[in-house]
Amino acid sequence: MEFTTYEIAYRLNVSEETVRRWIRTHQLPADDSSGKYLVKEDDLQQFLSRRGTPAGKAVSWLASLSSAGVRAAAPGVAFAATNMMTSAALSGLKLYKVLSGAEQVGADELSHMIDDVDKSIASLQENLRLIMEQKDKLETGIAEWQEIREKLLKS
Repeated sequence: MEFTTYEIAYRLNVSEETVRRWIRTHQLPADDSSGKYLVKEDDLQQFLSRRGTPAGKAVSWLASLSSAGVRAAAPGVAFAATNMMTSAALSGLKLYKVLSGAEQVGADELSHMIDDVDKSIASLQENLRLIMEQKDKLETGIAEWQEIREKLLKS
């Protein structure tokens, strides 16, 4: 799987220019033979591990890797939907190692990891609330347009 600079920037909450700078300075390997930068999943995972990306962002990012079909949806919807499946490809991350029992952490670090998970849960709940509001607005709009259509058909 490969990712564009937009996808990486959106998911890591940085600008596309930041991602391009990482690529230009050879911190993040990318292929530009197609005319745009594409970053391989493995290269991205290694970059995130080296960089020490906070667990919340990295987990959210890598959790979405297993749901490529959802990535094609609107970014906000894709982000919210894929983050609901946090049992995905977390290889190379400290969180995965801790959850699998392969690595132990101290009480302070565990507390920080739990805080990150709590923040992710709160963020997802807010995303879901916003999506539901959008759903309601769209349904209202559809009903209004259907009513207009019916009036036009009767005239």
